[in-house]
Amino acid sequence: MAMSTSGPATTVTVSLWFLGLLGIVSAGLAIGAAVDGDPAAALGFGAAAVFFGHLVGFGVHLWWRRYRWEPSAADGGVTFHYSGWAYYWVVSVAGLMILALLTVGAAFLLAGDPPASVLVPLVTAGLAALFGLAVLRQVYGGRGWLRLTPAGLEHHGPGYLHRLSWDAVAEVSTTTVENGSPLIVLRPTAAAPVEITYALPRPIGRHHVRLLPSMTVRGMWLADDPSIVYRTLRHYHTHPTHRPELTAGTALDRIRERRL
Repeated sequence: MAMSTSGPATTVTVSLWFLGLLGIVSAGLAIGAAVDGDPAAALGFGAAAVFFGHLVGFGVHLWWRRYRWEPSAADGGVTFHYSGWAYYWVVSVAGLMILALLTVGAAFLLAGDPPASVLVPLVTAGLAALFGLAVLRQVYGGRGWLRLTPAGLEHHGPGYLHRLSWDAVAEVSTTTVENGSPLIVLRPTAAAPVEITYALPRPIGRHHVRLLPSMTVRGMWLADDPSIVYRTLRHYHTHPTHRPELTAGTALDRIRERRL
């Protein structure tokens, strides 16, 4: 089974081009406002340009970025790391959303025109809190990783640590989510125990592990090519005699040479 390498849906591509155009227009309006001596308008249009630019940057990272070679041999296995840029784009976009929501809420509050001056700040504050929890979940516990050892797998995802032994893995497959974003799925046997530790309270940590008991790895988070990670998982799942390589540099050689 080959991993799908299809890009995003046409609607996503068109949307990103449109957002890019909005960013360029906003930047132009910000420059024009600054020249005309209107700092408030310049700040507003400038903030909009930054926001649209980050949305486009996140889309480019998600579907068109160039992958790096970052697996390492340590702690008794081979580790595929999460991309630092993935954290930047996710957290920065959420942070800008929080700032925008709080700004809108503050504007209505200062306007003093009830009931909007009460209801809108409450709604925007609630939405900002949700985005804040999302940011906390992403960054809590540090940079994520997927580690393969002779005994099994460990996946440190956003807000949780999931463990699964090789004997408990029934199938390694792939699918796509969100208009083309790849997803690696390791489906356990029916009798396999679910070994998962949450770094945050369960109502927060469960959001990204709703596909339990399967272990899922989002391609958008990986620094390495998801297709290589998938082929590596499939290889060591179907070739148990090769698993001792995972404690030595020979596994990295196999991955680098694509002998999977």
